[in-house]
Amino acid sequence: MRNIKDHYSKKAQLEQYRARSVYKLIEMDEKFGIVKKGMRVLDIGCAPGSWTQYMLKKIDRGSIVGVDTAGNMQVKDNRFSFISADIHTLTAADIGVFDLITSDAMPNTTGNKFSDAQNSLNLVRSVFRLAQKALIPDGTVVTKVFQGEDLQEFISTIKKWYGRVVLFKPRSSRKESREIFIIALNRKR
Repeated sequence: MRNIKDHYSKKAQLEQYRARSVYKLIEMDEKFGIVKKGMRVLDIGCAPGSWTQYMLKKIDRGSIVGVDTAGNMQVKDNRFSFISADIHTLTAADIGVFDLITSDAMPNTTGNKFSDAQNSLNLVRSVFRLAQKALIPDGTVVTKVFQGEDLQEFISTIKKWYGRVVLFKPRSSRKESREIFIIALNRKR
């Protein structure tokens, strides 16, 4: 059984973030310079809202569109709009174009590592399919994925579309977690 109130959970509570997952994004942003002033961001799987909270602090006059199947997003800011939708059915026509697409979304897990990794990769494929139409040239995608046997083949595929693709496991990820993040920088024209 994992310790729910770990260091990052306590820190998130003290700093008034909605979830400990914010520190994963903060670490990636500090290392790769992902979130910038003026950006238009699509935040997929945005509930409960900690990534959105952090990005709102950094984008200045930019804007964020949050998408989640959960209909209870509580972020109140005129630079944020929320769409209750499934990423698998969303199109660029529904949402517009973005400088940055982030996704901390995850599928419902079954406990079967192979099945969970495949479902996670299918979700990530939908994120990148959407990015083909909704991400500007030179834009960035940051998305969580569970490690599995088909991940390297998928990474090889997306390397054709981006200037740099990195797999990154933040220190704030739980040690037992199979999650890793794909950071795809500089979308090619």
